[in-house]
Amino acid sequence: MITYHALGYYSLYGLPLALLVTRLTPAGTTARRITARITLAALLLVAATVALSY
Repeated sequence: MITYHALGYYSLYGLPLALLVTRLTPAGTTARRITARITLAALLLVAATVALSY
């Protein structure tokens, strides 16, 4: 079971890596668009989870 603490802990390592991959891929490629969308969705999920936990 994933707790709020685990969600924050794993996003601490996963999101910077995703941002790095997004920056390293060439602009306009499909890989960059997909990575950017997944990263944005993960950030929104973390923000929504934190907001709903209070």
